[in-house]
Amino acid sequence: MTIAEVASLLIRTSLFAVVVSLGMASSWRDATWLVRSPALLLRSVLSMQVLTPLLAVGLAVALPLHPGVKAAIVVLSLSPVPPVLPGKELQVGGNRPFAISLLTVSALLSIVIIPASLALLDAFSPLSLGIGASVIAKLVATSIFIPLVAGLLLGAVAPEFGLRASPFVAKAGMGLLVLGVLPPLIVALPAMRGLLGDGTLAVCAVLCLSALLIGHLLGGPDRGDRTVLALSTAMRHPAVAIALAKSNFADQPLAIPAILLYLIVAVVVRAPYLKMSVRQRTEWVARGEAFR
Repeated sequence: MTIAEVASLLIRTSLFAVVVSLGMASSWRDATWLVRSPALLLRSVLSMQVLTPLLAVGLAVALPLHPGVKAAIVVLSLSPVPPVLPGKELQVGGNRPFAISLLTVSALLSIVIIPASLALLDAFSPLSLGIGASVIAKLVATSIFIPLVAGLLLGAVAPEFGLRASPFVAKAGMGLLVLGVLPPLIVALPAMRGLLGDGTLAVCAVLCLSALLIGHLLGGPDRGDRTVLALSTAMRHPAVAIALAKSNFADQPLAIPAILLYLIVAVVVRAPYLKMSVRQRTEWVARGEAFR
């Protein structure tokens, strides 16, 4: 096997393990919680699949960015929640049922929303886009649905074991993810350096900050819900974004490096928001109040 094939296997294995760990510590009611909260579901779709993509398309059309960067921000804005994000959201006080169900629902909706959104962009913008629903379905099935169901089943059959083992499985998955991401990241570094200094960093930061704000404002009165929606709106599934880039922008070698660059920028940009969420949660817990 080549280094690239090993890295790909490690990434797929790590994502599977991370999502299994989430399922092991959750319930079927958690996974379907958002369906029973239609107002929050509507605001989530508005935040993730309407307002943020419109902002990304506006930036891509209005600014003199490299075509690869335009492609990256558009496909990222259409992608669902990344499998590793709910774990981080829970660490900073996110609402567990919302985090788990948003992962599930956004993946399910992406099968329909992404092809439809690309068709609209193809019809009403200078961008020429398209991808089959089956491609998205395969990606979200292997990286989200199958491991989540496996974890939920294991947690239902052996709940005590699931709760005890979940943190260890999650840590093992994150370790494999780091090992898997390093090779492609090193390969992409020269191209990523080429994007520095041309405004790409600023655009990535603006998009991330705007997405955080959109999600926070639409998250509603519950602090845990606001945290989940803000982070989910700003951080998207890189594998789906890369698949969209390969399908639509194969002639743009900077598209994938720009996607990776956005993810790095987003990790830095979201740091103050994470600290704020942790501080607020600590203060509320110290007062013996619910994190609302």
